[in-house]
Amino acid sequence: MEELKACPFCGKEAVMETFTTAMEKVPRFRVRCSNCTADLGWDFFKEEDAKAAWNQRKESI
Repeated sequence: MEELKACPFCGKEAVMETFTTAMEKVPRFRVRCSNCTADLGWDFFKEEDAKAAWNQRKESI
């Protein structure tokens, strides 16, 4: 499985987090920077999707 890239804002380590609500009983995933707390929100139902979204970087012009 692909590793998480460093935070695009501060360059520090990113971490994967999981959250499950009592009502939904379905885990959600997000990636968050361990330093500046930048994150993508709890919008992902698959760990792979959260990781892919975090690792996506736009090419600079």
